[in-house]
Amino acid sequence: MILIFDLDDTLYEEKEFVKSGFKAVSRYLHLKFKLNKNKIFLKLLKILNKNGRGKIFDILCSQLKLKKKFLVKKLIQVYRTHDPKINLSKDALKILNHYSEFSKYIITDGNYLVQKKKIRSLKIEKLFKKIYYTNYYGIKYNKPSLFCFSKIKKKEKVNWSKLVYIGDNPKKDFFNCNKKKILTVRLMKGKFKALRVSKQYDAKYKIKNLLMLKKLHLKHNDI
Repeated sequence: MILIFDLDDTLYEEKEFVKSGFKAVSRYLHLKFKLNKNKIFLKLLKILNKNGRGKIFDILCSQLKLKKKFLVKKLIQVYRTHDPKINLSKDALKILNHYSEFSKYIITDGNYLVQKKKIRSLKIEKLFKKIYYTNYYGIKYNKPSLFCFSKIKKKEKVNWSKLVYIGDNPKKDFFNCNKKKILTVRLMKGKFKALRVSKQYDAKYKIKNLLMLKKLHLKHNDI
């Protein structure tokens, strides 16, 4: 079997990256406008909890009475280009070591440079045969596209049914994979953990943590 992992909220908690980015933005505003960085950080968290991921920096600039015509773009740049302080989850590290003999891949959506910085911070590149950044090929190849899955299938010279995909977002992760009989596994963590979807959009298996993958009794030579 070939193991394919999502990145955000699968191998690490994405809220760690968000907080790391908020701290970078807070530092920038402190240096630029002499604002209290701790208060800015708390404001950002409050805006996120109340309004979600949409217009956080627009709202912040309005609250601080800062001209946002160019500042919002700068804050987005600071957020995206900062060097994140994030950590691989403990269960992720254990399961990757447990399946050390398996061919393992990551397929991740999102800004190419941002995702690369995350991988660099996590120091996990050597644990995977290859990491596929879908945006590198074009936004149209983001999941649910099977473009990168197809590359792995060809590289490993296996049938679709020999691929195992572990992700967290039933809105896009599993629909097309299920059609191809890829073995899909949904990690019930992160912002989608309570989301209910129809059977065709959901994974075949649901797990509360990555260590529960062991219960699927995957075999290295089952290819």
